[in-house]
Amino acid sequence: MAAESVVASGPLDAFRLASILIRFKLRSMRNAFRVRRRGRTTLFATIVGVFTAFAYVGLFTQAFSVIARTVGLPGQLAALALVTGTIAFGSLAARAASSEAVRAGSPENEFFLARPVSLPALVVGRGLADAVTDPVGGLFLLPVLISATFVWDLGAVGWPLAIAISLLAQIAISMLAYAVQLAVVRYVPGGRRRMIWTALRLVAALSLATLWMLGTWVMRAPAALGERAAALAPVFKFSPAMLMSAPLAALVQGRPGLAAAALVVLVAAVAGTMLLVVALARRAGMTGWEEAGAVWAEATTGPRPSARLPTAATKDLRLIVRDRSSLLALVAMPVIFIGVQIFGAAGWGWTTGNLTRVSCFAYSLALYMGTIGPLTHMQAERRAFWILRSVPVPLARLLAAKGRAWAIIVGGIAAAVFAIMSVSVPGVSVEKRLAAGLLVTAGAAGMSFVAVAMASGGADLSDETNNAVGPSTIYAYLFVGGLFNVVLMEDSLTAVAGLILYGLAGWAYWQAGVEHAGFCMDAEEVRARRLRAADGMTMLIVLAAGGRALQVAREKTGGGLSAEAVSNSQMVLLALVGIAAWSYLIRRPRSVPRLGAVASLLIAVGAGALGAGAALAAGHARLPLPWWAVAAAILLLLTEELVLRGILQRALPLPRVGAAVVSFVAGVVSEQLSSSSWASGRTGVLTIVAAHAGAALVYALTGRVAASMVTRVVMTVPFLGL
Repeated sequence: MAAESVVASGPLDAFRLASILIRFKLRSMRNAFRVRRRGRTTLFATIVGVFTAFAYVGLFTQAFSVIARTVGLPGQLAALALVTGTIAFGSLAARAASSEAVRAGSPENEFFLARPVSLPALVVGRGLADAVTDPVGGLFLLPVLISATFVWDLGAVGWPLAIAISLLAQIAISMLAYAVQLAVVRYVPGGRRRMIWTALRLVAALSLATLWMLGTWVMRAPAALGERAAALAPVFKFSPAMLMSAPLAALVQGRPGLAAAALVVLVAAVAGTMLLVVALARRAGMTGWEEAGAVWAEATTGPRPSARLPTAATKDLRLIVRDRSSLLALVAMPVIFIGVQIFGAAGWGWTTGNLTRVSCFAYSLALYMGTIGPLTHMQAERRAFWILRSVPVPLARLLAAKGRAWAIIVGGIAAAVFAIMSVSVPGVSVEKRLAAGLLVTAGAAGMSFVAVAMASGGADLSDETNNAVGPSTIYAYLFVGGLFNVVLMEDSLTAVAGLILYGLAGWAYWQAGVEHAGFCMDAEEVRARRLRAADGMTMLIVLAAGGRALQVAREKTGGGLSAEAVSNSQMVLLALVGIAAWSYLIRRPRSVPRLGAVASLLIAVGAGALGAGAALAAGHARLPLPWWAVAAAILLLLTEELVLRGILQRALPLPRVGAAVVSFVAGVVSEQLSSSSWASGRTGVLTIVAAHAGAALVYALTGRVAASMVTRVVMTVPFLGL
C-alpha cells in the first residue's frame, strides 16, 4: 500500500526531496553513534567539531573587539565582509572540487537514478538539505557572524539573524558548487575532465590556504587588518559578501526595518541563484551525471606497459602517479597550504629567523605529506590486501618495504626543504646546521614508518561501507607527529630524550600495526578490545610533550603565564590523560596479579622507603611547594603509573624483565622531555631514575599497578614539603 502511494504521487518535488534527505542524514548520524567502534569515531569527530566551533567563537570575538576599538563602523563592516567573503569562497571552492554529487556509482546516486527524480529537483533538494545537515560547511562562517553579534551587543535578535544568514549563505554556496560540477560534466569531454577536476582542487587548496592566512592575520594583528579593511571600505560596498553583513549592520544602527529589508534582499539573491542552477540542471539533463569508474578511467590512453611488476613498496607510488588528483594532493597541496600560510602571514624573514623555525617548517611540511601518502596506504589496499596476505612473505617485511619507500620520499623532501631554507639563516656553524638537518630528516622518515604502522593498526577492511583509515587515526597521527616539534625546539639532551621516546613509540606502533594487519579483514577480531603498548605510548607522548609545550609557552611569553597557571594547565592535562587511561583499562580484560595484595603492599612500601632513604643519603632536599604544586605532583605520579605500568609495561610483547627495562627507559626519558630534569642536578636525576626503576621492578614482581603507585608515592611524598 505504501509503495502504491509513492508511485501514485508521481515525481518528488525539491522541498519534499529535501525533507527526505534531511531525515535520512539525521537518522544516519544517529545510527552512527549507536554502531560499536564506529560510534566512538563519530562521537570523537562530533566533540572535536563542537569544541572547535566554540573556540572559534571565542577567538573571533576577541579579535573583532580589537577591530571595533580601532576603526569605525564602516571599517568593521569591511573587515567582516572580507572575512565572511573569504570563508564563503573557500567553502565554495572545496565543494566544487568534489565530484561525488554528480558521479554515478555511489549508493545514494544509484538510488536516485532509478527513481522518478529530476536533476533540478535533486540539486535544489540537496542544497537545502546540506544547509541543515552539514555543520562543517558553516564551521567558520557561523562563528564569525555570532562573534560580530557579541561585539556589537545585538542581544537576543542577533543570534537568530546570524543563524538565518549562515543558512542562506550555505544554500547559495551549495547551489553554486553543484552548478560548477554540472557544468564540468555537461560541457567538458571525458578525456579532459580529469584535468579540470585537478585544477578545481588546486583552486580549492589556494582558497583554503588564503583563508588560513587571513585567519592567522586576524589572530595576530587584528588592528592592522581593521585599518587595511577600513581603507578599502568603498570597494567592499559592492562585494557580494556585504549581503551577509548588511542585516547585522542595520541592527547595529538601530534600524530593524532596514535589517528586515536587507534580509529580504539576501533571500532574493539566494532564490535567484537557485533559479540559475535549476536552469543549468534542466539543460544538462542525464548528461549531467558522470559515469562511474576509477578516477583514471577517463584518460584517453592507458598506462604504459612495464616489464617489471610493481612491488609492495612501489605499488602505492604507481597508484598515486596514475591518479593525478592524488599526486597533486601529495605534492602541491602541502606546499600551498603551509607555504602560503607561513610566507603570507608571517613572512620569509620570520620563517627563516633562526634554525629552529626552519626545522619546524620543513618537518611540518613532511608531516602533512605523510597524512596524504603513507597514512592512506590501507585505503588503496581495501580490495587488494588479501593478495599481500596470501604471498609467502612475512607481513612485517611487506609493510617495512612500504615504510622504506615513503621514508625516502618524505625524508628526502624534508631534507631538501631544510637545506634550501637554512641557507638564509646567518651565523650558524656547520655542526649545528648538520645536526638540525639530520634531526629533521630522521623525524620525517621516522614518521613515515609511523604512518604506515598507524594506518595498519587502525584499518578496518571488514566493512566495505567504512573508510579503511578513519578520522581518529588521522587526528592521532597529526597530534603525535605535531608534538615532535617540541623535540626540534629543545637543547641537545632533551632532543636525545625525545628521540629515544619517539623511537620506542615507533617500535610499539610498528608491533601493533603488524599484528592488526594480520586480522584487519576479520570483523570479529577487529572489534575485539585489546591492550596495546602503542596506545600507552601515545598517552605517554601526550603527557611528556604536552607538559613540555606548556613550559615552553611560559618561557616564550617572558613569564606572562604564571607558574600557578602552568601548573593548573598541567593538572588539566594530567586529569584528561588519567581519565582516558582509566577508561581504556576498564574496557580491556583485567590483568592477573602475580602476588597477593598484602605481599604486594609490603614490597611496594619497602621499595618506596628504600628509594626515599637512598635519596636522603644522596642529599636530596625537601622542596617547600605550594598546595597546587603538590597536587600536580601526586596526580602526575598516579597518571604516569596508569600509563607506564598499567598499559605500556603490561602490553609490551617482551619477557617480564625486558618489559620492565623498556618501561623504565620510557619513564625516564619522558620525565626529561616534560621538565628537563637533567637541569635539576645529579641528585634529582638519580632520584627520578631510582623512582622509575623501583616502580618498574615492583610491577614486574607483583603485577599490580596499585603497588607501583604506592612505591612512587612513598618515595616522593617526603620531599614535597608537606
